[in-house]
Amino acid sequence: MIKPYIFGHRGAMGYCIENTLPCFKKAVEFGAGIEADIQLTKDNQLICFHDYHIELNSKRYNLKNLTLYELKSIKFNDNREIPTTEELIKKFQYQNNTLRYSFDIRDNFTGYELIKLTKKFNILEKVEITERRLNHILHLRKYNEEVKIVHTLPVIISKINKKTVNFDFFKEVRVIAINIISWRATFANFKEIVDNGFKCYVWGVNSKTRMKRVLNLKYKGACVNAIYSDYPDIVINLRDKIKR
Repeated sequence: MIKPYIFGHRGAMGYCIENTLPCFKKAVEFGAGIEADIQLTKDNQLICFHDYHIELNSKRYNLKNLTLYELKSIKFNDNREIPTTEELIKKFQYQNNTLRYSFDIRDNFTGYELIKLTKKFNILEKVEITERRLNHILHLRKYNEEVKIVHTLPVIISKINKKTVNFDFFKEVRVIAINIISWRATFANFKEIVDNGFKCYVWGVNSKTRMKRVLNLKYKGACVNAIYSDYPDIVINLRDKIKR
């Protein structure tokens, strides 16, 4: 049985400032892959940052209205430096071949620019785009036939079945995995995902109790394929102790 792949959520954000190069570096040092939130600046530069706005010193900035230069000029209270996605890729360009990237995108235009960038560095096969919106998934697939797309299921869906999840659509657009929040990672939901022919990813796996529960999900020789955690080192340690 293949072991679950572990992504460091926004790096290893349980230990450092999220979506920064030092935080991504820590995740890689732990042996995890990189998950990052990305969006475009006003001048069409891809950056790694989660929120759409910055509130600082009584000022509110909308990131899409800032150029990269203007964004880089902002002094944050925690002294973070917001990296471009290109800086991120260059930082780990010569890591081993097992390193994977998972990107949560703001919109389709972000996805299109990401695909262009990863093709430029010849790493498209190492990249997965996670997306909740079905119309965005459809447009991403039309834009590129090869990119790996993961559907993040809305947390309001408690019971996964053919009435609550459009499996036929996901098969048509070749989604590779269904990504569910950790408290929805029951055996019944895991089984339903596997029975419908998809990989199962689980995000928000941050307590040891949930880590152990998710790591021990097994069905028909399958396990959870990927886990997102703020503490990737702890998940990896627990994962590697499990006999499969």
